[in-house]
Amino acid sequence: MLGFQKILAKSRTWVCPAISGDIRPALERAQFESVRSQVPMLLAVAALNTMIIMAVCAHDGLPLAHYGWMSALVLYCVARIGFWLPRLNDVVDAEQIPRLLRMNVGASLTMITCLGIATTAFFLGGTFRSELLIPMSLGFGATSIAHCLYTLRPAAIGTVVMGLFPSSLAMIGVGNFDAKMLGLAMISVGILMLRFVTTQHDQLIASLHLEKQNHDLANTDVLTALANRRAMMAALEIEAATGNKFGVALLDLDGFKDVNDRLGHHAGDMMLRQVGERLVSSALSTDSVGRLGGDEFIILLRDLDGGTDLSARTTAMMAALCQPVNIDEHILPVAASLGYAQWDPQYHTIDLLLRAADSALYGAKRSRRSKPVDQHYPQARLG
Repeated sequence: MLGFQKILAKSRTWVCPAISGDIRPALERAQFESVRSQVPMLLAVAALNTMIIMAVCAHDGLPLAHYGWMSALVLYCVARIGFWLPRLNDVVDAEQIPRLLRMNVGASLTMITCLGIATTAFFLGGTFRSELLIPMSLGFGATSIAHCLYTLRPAAIGTVVMGLFPSSLAMIGVGNFDAKMLGLAMISVGILMLRFVTTQHDQLIASLHLEKQNHDLANTDVLTALANRRAMMAALEIEAATGNKFGVALLDLDGFKDVNDRLGHHAGDMMLRQVGERLVSSALSTDSVGRLGGDEFIILLRDLDGGTDLSARTTAMMAALCQPVNIDEHILPVAASLGYAQWDPQYHTIDLLLRAADSALYGAKRSRRSKPVDQHYPQARLG
């Protein structure tokens, strides 16, 4: 019993391997775009194979009772093609993608399973005089569908298994010599197709991991693991384009050079990491914290409720930040200067917004106080 459970668990893992959460959204998007572009063709293949069966039924003079489910399946495929074609270029919300993928996996497996069972039953029952025509037609269709669905590994594997193996085993078990040989050939094609599907899927996962690593390297500060200047500038541009209420705060550590000079760069690096951690823990989940370089940090504060909200949030961050740190048994004070500015369309560019926050930062430094200073520009409102 335990051996069977282990085999079942391994089989489940092989069909549906675990996907790390950091690439899951990218994988789902890639799966959806691939499936969306292929769906009309896949439905057309299914409809064509069904019509081939209907043509053979007509040629063999079978009663009309055989046509009911086949006609319904063809109409379903045509209706689904009509549904998908106008939506090939639609923008789809990321939250809808998992549900759409599940629907397509279910529809594909249901359709190919019905065709596979019907084909096997036709062959075993000797329904057609040309007994090999239908299994071979389904085999070609199943391999084509599996090839197109390789990004959806469970659907592709299920298509191969249900589209090729039942009828092939029936041909090997009860067919004549020609049927047995063709059944063996179809089994070998199915095994090769399974190998192709799993290999292609593994390569897709590897490429997404590599893409994620490259993205992280390009957008993450190596020392603190915070967003770097490039990532923060991109985030600010996005916020400005969407018209949301947001602000930016620039923070600079006071006396940081003394830490490096007295205790070495290792201690300075540890202080920068702890400062980054404190900023992240004191920021809201909707905010973004980044490091510009050296001892300079930047905070993007989203969903503001006026200038007083920006002042209160930055003051709270400073209170959480300016507590002593323990570095190699040395209790060191943390002092910082912070300046902020709230986005207003009159700034026109992110660069002007940052200049306002930077001017406020140096105003704080000049006053030798570690508390936020609001920069008021005559051409913009800040609160």
